[in-house]
Amino acid sequence: MSEQDWTLLPAVTVRSAGFAWELVRSLAYPRAAAAAAAVVRLERRALDLLAEAPAHRAPAENPGEAPARRASAEDPRPARSAVGGDARSARGTGSGRLPRGLRSRLRDLRPLPGDTPAPAGWLAAWNEVTGSLEDARLALAGTTAADAALARAAVAGIAADERFLDALVRSAPGLYRDLRRGVAKGGRLRRLVGSVLQGLCATCCFGPLGHGRVEPAAAGGHTWSGHRERPRRVAYPADWVGESLQQRVLADPALVAGLVPRRRTWTGAVPAAVPDAAPFVALCDGSRTLAEIAAESGTELEQAAAALAVAVRRGLLTHDLCPPATVADPLSWLRERLPAETPRPDAPRPDAHRRDVPRSDVPRSDTHRSDVPRSEAPRSDAPRPDVPRSDAHRPDAPRSEAPRSEAPRPEAHRSEAHRSGGDLSVGRCVREITELLAQYPAASPDVKLALQRRVETLAGSGRAHDDRPGDRPRDDRVVVHEAAAGTLRVTVGEGLAADLEGRVPQVLDLLAADAELTRQRTNRLLAGRLGAGTFGLAEVLGATGDLEIRHGDRLAERIAAIVRAAPAGAATVDLAGLLDDPEPPAAPVLCSADVMVAAPSLEAYEPGLTPLILGDLHDVALLTPWALQFHPDGAALVAERDAAIVRALGGHTALNVISRRATGRPPLEFPGPVLELGGVTADGGRRRIGLDELYVHSDGHRAVLRAKGVDGPLLLHNGEHDDTALHTALALPRVRRPDLRHLSRVPRLTWDNVVISRRAWRVGRASFEALGQAVGDRELLVAMARLRETHDLPLTFFAASPRERRPIHVDTRSPALVEGLGRLAATAERLTLTETLPGPEECWLRDGGLRFAAELRCVYLRPAGGGPASRPKPETADTCSPASRPKPEVTDTCSPAPATRSRAVARYPGPADVRADSCSRAADPVAPGARAAHPYPWQGECR
Repeated sequence: MSEQDWTLLPAVTVRSAGFAWELVRSLAYPRAAAAAAAVVRLERRALDLLAEAPAHRAPAENPGEAPARRASAEDPRPARSAVGGDARSARGTGSGRLPRGLRSRLRDLRPLPGDTPAPAGWLAAWNEVTGSLEDARLALAGTTAADAALARAAVAGIAADERFLDALVRSAPGLYRDLRRGVAKGGRLRRLVGSVLQGLCATCCFGPLGHGRVEPAAAGGHTWSGHRERPRRVAYPADWVGESLQQRVLADPALVAGLVPRRRTWTGAVPAAVPDAAPFVALCDGSRTLAEIAAESGTELEQAAAALAVAVRRGLLTHDLCPPATVADPLSWLRERLPAETPRPDAPRPDAHRRDVPRSDVPRSDTHRSDVPRSEAPRSDAPRPDVPRSDAHRPDAPRSEAPRSEAPRPEAHRSEAHRSGGDLSVGRCVREITELLAQYPAASPDVKLALQRRVETLAGSGRAHDDRPGDRPRDDRVVVHEAAAGTLRVTVGEGLAADLEGRVPQVLDLLAADAELTRQRTNRLLAGRLGAGTFGLAEVLGATGDLEIRHGDRLAERIAAIVRAAPAGAATVDLAGLLDDPEPPAAPVLCSADVMVAAPSLEAYEPGLTPLILGDLHDVALLTPWALQFHPDGAALVAERDAAIVRALGGHTALNVISRRATGRPPLEFPGPVLELGGVTADGGRRRIGLDELYVHSDGHRAVLRAKGVDGPLLLHNGEHDDTALHTALALPRVRRPDLRHLSRVPRLTWDNVVISRRAWRVGRASFEALGQAVGDRELLVAMARLRETHDLPLTFFAASPRERRPIHVDTRSPALVEGLGRLAATAERLTLTETLPGPEECWLRDGGLRFAAELRCVYLRPAGGGPASRPKPETADTCSPASRPKPEVTDTCSPAPATRSRAVARYPGPADVRADSCSRAADPVAPGARAAHPYPWQGECR
């Protein structure tokens, strides 16, 4: 292994759950679940005895049917519920048909009378087991009632807890409204609390941002002021709010004339597929206002504004008031750049329409007071005597908390409130939204809901958001995002640092080699589709839309063989020493690993022994400005990251694909040139490469991405479409776990103490049908106990469906969570169940008696194996020496295509708005039986 080639960045982001494990555990029925497990064990023993019953059955009764255990391993349910017994066609033990009463007792697994015609030993054993089973059923009824009372009290307490309500109103406003209106009661309330709480407690997504540092010479440990301490909280508008404001900017006559449009995505001529936009877009070079462009072209300003709006929507243009996608706070960015406005004398006072937020909750600025002349009113970001100064009004600092407000009056005159947003200018709306967001973090849940309504009113309809497939229903869409600074500081020292720097890279070597194989195979598939020639990237996008990623399977096949050869029922398989050393990847690897430590404390960590679990793996360096926004040295750490990325890239050039904001967090932007494909870069000095400047050179076996004016090949990095075959073929290697979905059970896979993957089960939908058919908590718990027994499942696990974005946590002792499992199972033919590791007992982050899930997000960088790829040399007849590869001509890559062009591309035309204008060039003919030399081979390859 070559762990010395990997660089672990010293800065670590610490992510934690916002709520303790104990909260979700309070929904469990521990005693009832134990009683249900006892019922299932006794049922199994009774069925075994029934299968061994003396056979003197009537021929017509099919003797093999009565003692059969289950119809299928995929369906462990008896025909009737656990409480009612097991309905099956149990037949007599004598030569004739048993009386109906005896058959009923056998069917329901109940004791038989002493005069039953059966051997005395079998009858005694049967009565002993079934008698215990009846006692267990009675005990189950009693414990279920007692546990249910405790769980109901827990649900009521959680539903009234302000921290829970705060999380609910931020993540699911619609559910919060249902809760406040009293719509969610009884079982619905339990389901609501369970579905939300499992995500808050079991995943490291909702906790405040913490930080750590790798210091191998220091002692490991952490400091923490507790889970309730959040020194700073900042609110940001949702992405659709920004898009709605941009629509209003383009429709505002007072602003649109002064906009300075420039081209994005396409830096040169507009593709022929959109000829209507070509003349106008050609004039937008980023140096003239729209009014100047309209005057120069002899176009009415209104027509020019309409053309600009269409071009922006198509992704052809942007303008100087469109916030870059990569800035953390686009609203503040826009507010700082909006020109000062002169209010109209007849403009309505916005306070007059604030029906859904009381005036006590939303302080008015002095510019809205009737006793202050407008000409003398201070700016909204100036200090005011009646409103405390907020950091949100300073461009160099995030927003601070505002005093908590009381609950607002019920919503009234909603239509009038919506009209008020349209009556305000863009600048007034932006300023008011800024003031609302400054109050948002410290507000009560009810006030937050009211603030959300007001922000939604000011932003407008947000139709661009609503029309996108996959978005939430409008009633439940997120309006405001929050980020919080925590007090957790971790020192990754001594043994833990040694394992992160030594053992984890050994696993990453395996995964990086597999990622490189996937890249090469998919690249060959792409080249085969294109054929020989040079093709514009926009044209290739249309030609490869149906292409699938061809994954590397060597590692997966080898691991699968090891798993099959392992002893039956093995819970753990150590792969150390069982796999060959991998080949180093030919391209640099940038990745991040979410690492969890299974120890009661960081100080108790033992190198090489304490389980170190690899959670999610990411093919980007996730040490981001967003994650470091509260770090005092955030800017320096980002600069340190960028310098390390440049060193890892070596002579390779990574093309950053800037996508649109889609998750509330800005897309990533790393060193190197950028392609603005959906989003806009924040660095005005960055080298921008247009889609029209990119082309793919293919010889039918290898495909290489190049750009006009850029020396050497490019490798894509990041972007919204990174799950496509085209991106995989032309990008840096994307580290993923080996695909073992064809195995129904996978033991825990480790490399020494590093857990590569947790234990996993793949269970078909039929196995979960009993959960949906169960009536009441008793039947639900017994159905779950049967499922656990059949598939040997742990007490808690995560369940994932291919149709859902996130897995759910399931505690098999909690009916509320088991109901969620049943609903999830209905979404797919098969679910993947994964053990909970580390569990609550193995969590090192503790606040008194409360335990919290936590993970360390570590960034790993690796240069290409053998150093950077050599530059191609001028053409020569030698096709076996990498130094003598022919260099393609790039001066005419955008000339009209000759008659000879790839038939593959011809069969797959590009999309209407992004098709290149004849950017293909055929390669020189290849002699029959010969293989064309590729100008940019894989590192060390000679063909």
